[in-house]
Amino acid sequence: MRGLGAFTALIASVPTISQAHSLDNFASPPNTYRPKFRYWLPDAEVDIEAVTRDVAEIASVGAGGLEFLPYYQFHSPSANWSTYGYGTNASRAVFRAAMEAAADDDLLFDFSIGANQGQGVPSEPESVGLALELAYVNITVSPGHAFNGTLPLSTQPASPSLHLFMHPCEEFGQQILSFVLAVEETPASNASSTAVKLGRVIDITASVDSFTRSVSRTPPEDSQNTWRIMAWYTRYTNQRSIDGAPDATTWVQNGSWVTDHFSAAGAKKLTGFFDDYIVSEEQDRELLARVGKYAWEDSMEMDTALWWTHNFADTFREQRGYDIATCLPFLIQRENYWAAQNLPYGESFLSDSNSTLVSRCNDDYRLTLQHGYEEYIRATSEWAHERGLEYSNQPAYNLPLNMLDSIPLVAAPEGESLGFKDSPSLYRHLSGPAHMARNPVVSSEAGAVSGASYTQTIPDLLLIVRRGLAGGVSMNVFHEYAYSGAYAQTTWPGYTVFSYTFTDVWGPRMPSWRSQHGDNGTGDGFMADAMAYVARNQFISQIGAARVDLAFYQYAAPFAKLVYDSDNLEKLGFTYDYLGPASFSSSNAVVSKDGVLAPGGPAYKALIFANQTKLTAEMAAQTMAFAEAGLPIFVVGSAEFQSVGAHGVDSVPKIMATVLEMEGVRMLASVEELPAALAALDTRPRVEFSGESGVEKWYSFSRSTEDAEVVFLTPYVLDAWTGSASPLLRYTVEENNMIVPVTLAANQTTILVFSNQTSSAADDHNTSILPRPPSTHITSTSGALSALLYTTTQDPTTNTTTNNTRIAAHLSPGITKLTLATGQTLTFTASQLREATALDPWNITVNDWRSGNDSFSMETAITPYRFLDSPLASWKDLDPVNLGNTSGARLHLGAITDAKMLWVNNDRVILDVNSSPDVVVDITNYLNPAGADNVEKVEVASTLYNRVRAEQDSVMTFGVAASVAGASYFKANPAKEYGLRGPVSVQWVEVVDVLSGGVITILNIHSMVLVCVF
Repeated sequence: MRGLGAFTALIASVPTISQAHSLDNFASPPNTYRPKFRYWLPDAEVDIEAVTRDVAEIASVGAGGLEFLPYYQFHSPSANWSTYGYGTNASRAVFRAAMEAAADDDLLFDFSIGANQGQGVPSEPESVGLALELAYVNITVSPGHAFNGTLPLSTQPASPSLHLFMHPCEEFGQQILSFVLAVEETPASNASSTAVKLGRVIDITASVDSFTRSVSRTPPEDSQNTWRIMAWYTRYTNQRSIDGAPDATTWVQNGSWVTDHFSAAGAKKLTGFFDDYIVSEEQDRELLARVGKYAWEDSMEMDTALWWTHNFADTFREQRGYDIATCLPFLIQRENYWAAQNLPYGESFLSDSNSTLVSRCNDDYRLTLQHGYEEYIRATSEWAHERGLEYSNQPAYNLPLNMLDSIPLVAAPEGESLGFKDSPSLYRHLSGPAHMARNPVVSSEAGAVSGASYTQTIPDLLLIVRRGLAGGVSMNVFHEYAYSGAYAQTTWPGYTVFSYTFTDVWGPRMPSWRSQHGDNGTGDGFMADAMAYVARNQFISQIGAARVDLAFYQYAAPFAKLVYDSDNLEKLGFTYDYLGPASFSSSNAVVSKDGVLAPGGPAYKALIFANQTKLTAEMAAQTMAFAEAGLPIFVVGSAEFQSVGAHGVDSVPKIMATVLEMEGVRMLASVEELPAALAALDTRPRVEFSGESGVEKWYSFSRSTEDAEVVFLTPYVLDAWTGSASPLLRYTVEENNMIVPVTLAANQTTILVFSNQTSSAADDHNTSILPRPPSTHITSTSGALSALLYTTTQDPTTNTTTNNTRIAAHLSPGITKLTLATGQTLTFTASQLREATALDPWNITVNDWRSGNDSFSMETAITPYRFLDSPLASWKDLDPVNLGNTSGARLHLGAITDAKMLWVNNDRVILDVNSSPDVVVDITNYLNPAGADNVEKVEVASTLYNRVRAEQDSVMTFGVAASVAGASYFKANPAKEYGLRGPVSVQWVEVVDVLSGGVITILNIHSMVLVCVF
């Protein structure tokens, strides 16, 4: 990853937002823009006071809200769910207490509509609104034989790989014989080990008595192949989302059942239970309307023989124009099941001679399923709106649905860093449809990493956040804040979801949660700093309208993690989104007179088909309309266009053949030709990267407000630690372009705001956080320049900023030349300065965090170890006897492995938390007068990994020790190296006033800064 690059920002001027989105809120964004925590509650058998404290802790670090999740962990050992199960009086009391705490702490309250992430609720089994499936059973008829008898009933699918994290479908209930097919097996010489090739498929349903299931069938005389009689039954999946109580006497106590996600009836089942059993009292409904934000559902973790719903066959016939019966065998494809992981009965079916038929059947099945899923989303959204809420979910996750077309229907579509692999390119599939819908909220469940709990540092978490922001994520919900109170068979450090195998469990149990040195009454601390940083960046990422350079068409059901197979656009600065057919048919999908798609935002400059050849008939017609309106269109790779499903089989190829002949449409052989083709049409990125050696892994995104143009530039991240603003000091203007040199370390960011120069604090303008710019700026530099700084003067009588501004330069020894925009060149000669001062030795205090005398009480015992006049070393190496397994810190001097906090002479100095090997901070204005000592203190955080690893056999949740699931990880990953290892030094510089040339003072800090006296 290269650390230096320059970019050109081509400024747009499209006013799109209201006064309410003023940049004034940047320093302290409202809760709407602040990150949240997903709050995991084991069940309702909890201490309500502990729940209230947890909510207060979440508020104390500056979160905007919480996502309340009554988890009811899979196979919990609790025997009390008849009293404390979901929907009981106890669960209602906990929900009310959490809402009241959110109201008291001024937090937004999101909640799972059902238990265990939302996909099910308690219900009478086999009632309308629960999940349905179409299951099949085979009877084999050998060549020359016939079958005359009763069709057997089906059995539930066997999905052992799924049963590690979801419940199996239970074997009970009514089965309705819906279809009977006679299918011909053909020689399978070219088939895979699980695929059966079929010849003829004959619908014989009409010849079967559906009540007796009696059938008499003789294969055709002209066939010498084996035949099967396939009986297809409509039945309930009977899959639980949470266990029932062992002593259940009512259906409410008997756990939750997965609901139908392909009909409004399923939505009604889900929301109806919530209304009747969770917020059944008027006071609770009123409180929810006041504090609630999103009614939410997580990824759909469901099993099936084949996804189905009431009247599915009729809907298929009405929408697709033919009967589904003869398609049924060909729908048994791995791609039609959860995350494409299993086949319900260990086999799939292909056509011996017509692969197009198989593709068409699957397309039309998935389109019909998509229709039902959208009905479910709309019904749930309407329910939420009626209660003053909005609906959020992880759309189309893991199912054979079109995620890109589902996203625009959801108020806050949510992805996850785990499933999206921390990939900015994959996140664009989530953010693109939201951009086109002009929805500013794109959420991500951020921070879950497979491995071991208590290993994630704040820099680790921020790296995940930054990658999401680079891909268009504008709201982060941190994966886990777990209930902190005492719980059955659970020891310190507390209830840990997923048996210690995923990161991470935030809260005061973690040393990195808050400072042991700062003023905690004001939210001072490691996590508070990080939350403020994320909040400011989320504020920037939501205000105004998105500006994205290019739109890539993509149709994928199920979601395919396909990305543009080159970084040649990113290196130039191009931004792009992925959009599905629904986005291109939306009301915003219009082309302006100058050939821009959705000019009000995202204002795409071109449409690209990169080996995407499956189009709906509507998309083909829309593409022609775009071309006629002057939108540049590029077809990269294959141009063999075909319809999605049966509708448009003839029209789609014809329309697209015409499109390919139109002016403004370019056909390219490969992605390598695309940058040149864009340049040939003078299509340039809004933020253009350039540099002597180019740039790699740099990402930008832009947003435009009526006040200003905002550009977010990052190799994964932003830079918003202090909430302050200062003018650009070095740039050049060439025609309509502003050229700004930018230097970024890996995983570092910066935010640039372009505004009218008269818009400043002194003008009382909406963008008043922007200070008055200096009277000139610098266009070029050479020589020994270390840094440029901007300051304003204060009126001592009013304590307000005056109109006097100043540019100061930090100089290393040698000659420095600065050229101003006025044309004037200033030359400075810095005298020989003293060598950098190494700061050593140190006074170090390490706090050892461990459980108290009673490990089940959740109390943390902290033992300080002090090392005076010590060299820098990893904490565990300071004293192998006492500190080999320590986790946590209160330091006068410390490490930069995790988050850190700096004080100079008791004044707090905000630091950027990134992966730079050398953190440099200017402390000039914090120093005491000459001759006096200067004291620096740095407090460094850590995780609890070393402690949990050392006690892995005794640390437990639900009676399961950390070593049960984590032994291999602990063995492969030794104790972590926490603590500052140096070197630390002070770099001496000369500070000059650029405007007057006067020498002022000398000092800057270099390297990793800690507590010292010098």
